Amino acid sequence: MSLTKVKNFFSWWGEGLFLGLPGSFRQLFRSERPRLMLQPMGDDRLAVFWRQDGKQKSCGEFDLKQGAFDFQRVVKQCAKSKKYLLELALDKRQALHLQHNFPEAAQDNIKQVVSYQLDRLTPFAATEAYFGASVASRDKVKKEVLADIYVAPKMLVDKIATRFSDLGIPDFDSVSTANGAASLSHGRDVSAGSSTSESWSRIPLYFFLAALVLSLAAPVLYKQRRVDQITTALSDLKRDSAGQLEVRDKLLAAEDALVFLKERRRTSPVALEIVEKLSAEIPMHTWLERLELEGQQVQIRGESRKALTLIDTLEESAHFKRVSFKSPVTRSKNSGKDKFHIQAQVEMNHE
Repeated sequence: MSLTKVKNFFSWWGEGLFLGLPGSFRQLFRSERPRLMLQPMGDDRLAVFWRQDGKQKSCGEFDLKQGAFDFQRVVKQCAKSKKYLLELALDKRQALHLQHNFPEAAQDNIKQVVSYQLDRLTPFAATEAYFGASVASRDKVKKEVLADIYVAPKMLVDKIATRFSDLGIPDFDSVSTANGAASLSHGRDVSAGSSTSESWSRIPLYFFLAALVLSLAAPVLYKQRRVDQITTALSDLKRDSAGQLEVRDKLLAAEDALVFLKERRRTSPVALEIVEKLSAEIPMHTWLERLELEGQQVQIRGESRKALTLIDTLEESAHFKRVSFKSPVTRSKNSGKDKFHIQAQVEMNHE
């Protein structure tokens, strides 16, 4: 395979990928190149326009009949030192405009489709004319598209090119009509016009370089941050090691105290448990006013309607033994109940 074929293959492949991108995204990759547009106004006058970034301004009209037209002076006036494309802009009298319906599937390649049907739609074949086509509207019901088609005879364009050459104007890079909106192509190669009128933007390149730098710098910055965090953590650990040892000693002391409390609870009764057992044992008409616990010995004071029966009640319990009155039973003047003071030995299982 020759080098030219390889180049053409990759060009076709790249163009296909580019056309597969959304229209709004394509603008990031290609931008419109500045154009110096020459529009013949009959045989003796020439209008010149400068078009850049979608904006078009007039550079004036010039008389060609007197032979005083200086193209280089016009270039300095309009383009200054910028690079540009020289474009022949035909007016509506020099280019045929017609509309035709095509199937909806042809909308992405409308210019290519027109190139094969140009001799059927117009008096000219694709090799005999400069032509352009674009989608004007879409009919979703009929699944058709309406295309604007512009055609200019190649003989007319060649005649203008010859006249420009006599005036010292170099060969133009492209041909357009409709005030430069419709780009015209010659022959079957319909992609040449669009590729020359657009240039690749550097924005994606800058974006790629920025993403590359970020992808290289981000891991380094992340690792550095992690190293700083680990260093700080180690420093804090060393600084707090003494405090941690102190906490460990306190935990060991607390564990010893807990063991002591468990053993103490196992061998000694707890006042709350004694109250709970007494509440379950004594009758409903008996009230406790005071409880004293010393070792295994408990003393209770209170009032009851039948204080003398409390001795037998507590003796029958499995939790108390050696129950006796600590002092004689007396009568309360306020409640009329018996006041008692009883002592007993606690027998509770704490295991």
